Amino acid sequence: MMNIFLLLIDLSLPLLMAYFVMKKGPLSIVYVPFFYFMFSILEKSKILPIYQVLFVALLIYYAVFNLPFLKWNIFFIVLILFFSFQLKIIDDFKTLRLLIIGLYWTLTVITLAPEISKNYSKEKIFEELGFSAFLLLFFFIINTGLSTVFGYYPEATYGFKSGISFGNITLPQYSVFPFAVFLAFRKGLLDKKPLYLAVSIVGLFLVMLTLRRMVMALSLLAVLTVMVELLNFKQLKQFALYGFVFGIVILIVVKTTGFSDQLVERIEGRNLEEKELEGEGRVLELGLLYKDLFVYYEYDPWFGYGPLSSGGNYGKKIFGNRPMHTDLGYFIHGFGFFGLFLYLGMVSSVFYRAWKRCESRADWILLIYTGLCFVAFFLVGSPKLPLLPVYMFMTIGVLFGKKQLKNEQIRMNRLVLN
Repeated sequence: MMNIFLLLIDLSLPLLMAYFVMKKGPLSIVYVPFFYFMFSILEKSKILPIYQVLFVALLIYYAVFNLPFLKWNIFFIVLILFFSFQLKIIDDFKTLRLLIIGLYWTLTVITLAPEISKNYSKEKIFEELGFSAFLLLFFFIINTGLSTVFGYYPEATYGFKSGISFGNITLPQYSVFPFAVFLAFRKGLLDKKPLYLAVSIVGLFLVMLTLRRMVMALSLLAVLTVMVELLNFKQLKQFALYGFVFGIVILIVVKTTGFSDQLVERIEGRNLEEKELEGEGRVLELGLLYKDLFVYYEYDPWFGYGPLSSGGNYGKKIFGNRPMHTDLGYFIHGFGFFGLFLYLGMVSSVFYRAWKRCESRADWILLIYTGLCFVAFFLVGSPKLPLLPVYMFMTIGVLFGKKQLKNEQIRMNRLVLN
């Protein structure tokens, strides 16, 4: 059964993405995280070269049809040229092809997203983002259900070979969940769509079982952020009612399902209670990186060792072939302090322009939540894939969209007054 499910995804996914591109134009970029997430569900695609061409073609399409984005961020131009120049030192280009494509996506979408967004209304962007997030969480739930029922444990993440199975969805894909929950839950609450709310809440419970602490925390924060954004605190009774209903749902799930047992089993399996900050590999790897640069002089601190090459090339291989996890370590090791400066300059430029466009309480809440997520993932690390960066910077792109339509403001008022 799982083989049939995966085969259907493999054959239909390129056609579905082509449909979104033809139907939505450049705004179809919001469906790229869903597209890549579904691609990640596959154990091994039978048409992998087609997917690789599609990811490259999509990036070129969005960039070419929005070329003015180049003039807004000199940091991006220098960084993308620097990265392209460094590709020549990558030894195993064929094996790293998808990671190279993903890094191009990550760097480009940060500057590209605001340019695409300014051609659409805020309402339209949020509508498409919400539907994309709904599809992603819906198929995440379907994939989890089928994998669990049919005992499909291909990766055995953290060594779990019983209970809930996420199939081929592994650590690199988990980072997309906070924004998926945020966008789907927001649309469900704003538009009063029970299906969106149900999918986002079920998805949230499954996220709790991933045991990725930052992903879990930011997903919970996403729900709280939406409630703070859409509910007027002058209507405290209504705010309390939503909180009460959400609490009842949590209580029912915990008491009537095996969720709590699964959570306890997984926490014990990972020994989370015994982990301390000082023992975290992410903290240790930064210390090793410092010694490489300023004690042993292993490679140039200004230009780094080279992109996508940290695995086994730092800290005298104390961590074996484990790559750098934090974005801070990733950019210093791969691009040096020069590359880190360009990356932070590129991101800061986008956040600064977004900050200048904040006009309402909802805008500020959106900017703060996105900023917190960026800082959190920068410190703990995030995969350089067309997943999290697309959702994150298209969400910021809402602030660059055209003014809200009157009917959007009416809907917001009705939500507060009803």
